Amino acid sequence: MNDNYFIRRAISDDDSKQLHKLFSEVFHPQDVGTLAETMFHHLPRMEKKYWFIAEDRNTSAIVSAFALIPWTWEMEGIRLKVAEMGIVGTRKEYQEQGLMRILNKEFDKTLAAEKFDLAVIQGIPGFYHNFGYHYAVAMENHINMPLHIIPDEQDKDGYTFRIAGLKDIPYLMEEDESYRKFFSVSAFRDEANWKYLFGQSLKTEYGSEFWIMENKDKCEKFCFRIPQEGFGKGLIISEISAYITYDALIRLFTFCKHKAAERNKPYIRLNLHNESMAGKTAISMGAEKGNPYAWQIKFADRINFLRKIAPILEKRMKESLFKNFSGTVRLDFFKTKADMIWNEGILESVKPGEEEACDNTFCISEDLFPALCLGHRTWQELQHTRPDIFPASQYLRPNLTASDKSGLLTDTLFPSGNSWIYEQY
Repeated sequence: MNDNYFIRRAISDDDSKQLHKLFSEVFHPQDVGTLAETMFHHLPRMEKKYWFIAEDRNTSAIVSAFALIPWTWEMEGIRLKVAEMGIVGTRKEYQEQGLMRILNKEFDKTLAAEKFDLAVIQGIPGFYHNFGYHYAVAMENHINMPLHIIPDEQDKDGYTFRIAGLKDIPYLMEEDESYRKFFSVSAFRDEANWKYLFGQSLKTEYGSEFWIMENKDKCEKFCFRIPQEGFGKGLIISEISAYITYDALIRLFTFCKHKAAERNKPYIRLNLHNESMAGKTAISMGAEKGNPYAWQIKFADRINFLRKIAPILEKRMKESLFKNFSGTVRLDFFKTKADMIWNEGILESVKPGEEEACDNTFCISEDLFPALCLGHRTWQELQHTRPDIFPASQYLRPNLTASDKSGLLTDTLFPSGNSWIYEQY
């Protein structure tokens, strides 16, 4: 079967036209083809080698492809190099022939060669776990606000609204910094990302309006984002200043209520975290609390990732009962192990675990580790449905002389936390 296809990367501008044709066909009626071609040429840090292609040798047509979309995420101040497997499509007559498995092998080689920290997918359920991806960070929420719960617009309240532009980028980057302080895992967007959002992104149906609202009398200034497209029939608001005031937020809702009426939208949907200030306020007004989907995530290398976030782990240890802890904390993934070697609260090294017993061992299957490590769920929450996650010294090794503290150490190193990723395109 493999002899029928040529597996390669994009190499020329002509490939962007073929990719446009492929994705337009696969995703019709959505205009994903234009998005793909725009990203091919203009998305910051996108390279031709990041397009993975299967070509029919007989026709020279691209029949299956996807992109490695480069992101930067941030975890409590640590920048993470992230590769999104995005715009995944195969022509119908070529499906179920293993092309995605072949392309995924090339993708994984790139993750290793270019030292990506995470690979992520906004994918359909029940498929990508075959490639090692598992749900780990919340995304795509639906806090639906019926228009009748929002007050009518008040005259002469001092607030003005305008569309943001390039001159607002320094302010928007400051707002991003505030947003990142609010969440454990967040997105980092630099000036190049913002220029793309105000430029080429608007030429696709996936672009967004960014709005600035100000009240000069109160010396207030806030921002919010209204995407052109998205799930559901409501007017979507996918970003709001993290520390907006209550009065300004209510005024923002009334402004968006007016926009919803103008655009024949029957309600407002907040695509925001339930615990964001805007989300909590909307829910208190009578909006339905959302049940968000999640990013599907895998680590390019678990041991390297633990090394990368060592400053975070050390900070958590220093603020706990174990601030001067020395010893080994082992994560047993059943097939492999990772040993974290601590000395007086400092993580000196992370290395593959050996065969001998370790007092402080915590067992967790590989598929659950992203949710634990990234704070999506506590180990107790995960254990509720998966009993194969547990402090090993309590259940498997009663002969060990150490007191059972592996559960507490895991609580310390991997607490739950609120995370949210703003889109970069």
